[in-house]
Amino acid sequence: LLNDPDSVHFVLAHHMKHFRKGPGLERDNPLIGAGLLTDEEAAWAEQRRRLAPVFRPDNVAAMVPWLDRTIKEFMGRLIKGQPFDLEPAMLELSLTMAARTIFADDVIDPGGIRRIGADVEWLMSHFYHRSRSVWRFPYGIPVFNRRYHRHAGQLRHEAHRLTPALRPFDTVWPHLASDASQRDQELLTLVVAGYETTGHALAWAIHLLSRHPEHAQKVYEESLTDAVPDETTHPYTMQVVRETLRLYPPVWLLSRRPADCVTVEDIHVTPSDIILISPWLTQRTAAWFESPDRFIPGRFSEPMQPYTYIPFGGGPRGCIGEHLALKESELALSRLMRQMVFHAESTPDVFPGLALKASQPLWTTASPR
Repeated sequence: LLNDPDSVHFVLAHHMKHFRKGPGLERDNPLIGAGLLTDEEAAWAEQRRRLAPVFRPDNVAAMVPWLDRTIKEFMGRLIKGQPFDLEPAMLELSLTMAARTIFADDVIDPGGIRRIGADVEWLMSHFYHRSRSVWRFPYGIPVFNRRYHRHAGQLRHEAHRLTPALRPFDTVWPHLASDASQRDQELLTLVVAGYETTGHALAWAIHLLSRHPEHAQKVYEESLTDAVPDETTHPYTMQVVRETLRLYPPVWLLSRRPADCVTVEDIHVTPSDIILISPWLTQRTAAWFESPDRFIPGRFSEPMQPYTYIPFGGGPRGCIGEHLALKESELALSRLMRQMVFHAESTPDVFPGLALKASQPLWTTASPR
């Protein structure tokens, strides 16, 4: 387990030369094994180049009107004054934003979004338990994987129903592989990623603000400006997003396996070793962050020491959707806090599955301002 920034930097920055993805999601997974999360070497690099234009900052900026519309529609569906669980609500919003932008779909309704979400939740739980089990029957033997194939089939069916419309920005469709099987796995990888990361981050951000009204007030005051939220027009809102990702990084554990014998600082590792890097631990280390367990958004008014803050990973395998995730989070947080006041109950423990989530519902009540 590596925790110092120099070692973390060496492993993440030299992924292509010395390291490969470690245990977790498997490359033989027929659902997403050939997607960006798990693919390696030339195939991964070629896929990353194809999809990169979708996630460029200028392309993401063109998505803002569709994101705004999606957030407004979502707020209209919230039942004011009635307790609800923040995590599934924000996961639904996150996936809907992805559907309207990178997938350019105007047809899918909340019911379809929830069906996709339910299948993704089951599959992520399955992958988590499978990664920790000594019994890993090959996916090609259906008799031992019936529930997996049922949920995978349902998710694939719903994803195939996404209907791209015209957009004034790049979407994923012209950038996916031409081979049908490869195209499916690339598409479903993006569906899973679009559901998991932003949704969990938004849920924790709103929960933290509801528990710290002094910070919520600052976000509300920034939200009153008509400018599109970004780091210059809404700096404190972005600091809240970044501090939330420091305390609750959705991807809480990264694993790598050496491709050959290599020395990391003074540690000699071989291809049989597994290297673990935990953003959760690194970002809560007192050596890098003062009062590391406290919610202090203002700490991000100053630059961070490199590789002490890694919620999106780093190096060549850093998250391709980082800029989109930050834009979605900042925009949604600003719009939601402008229109509503959130009242949260107690803070539950976390559950470290493949994604970091709350161990119990994040019960919250929303009241109009």
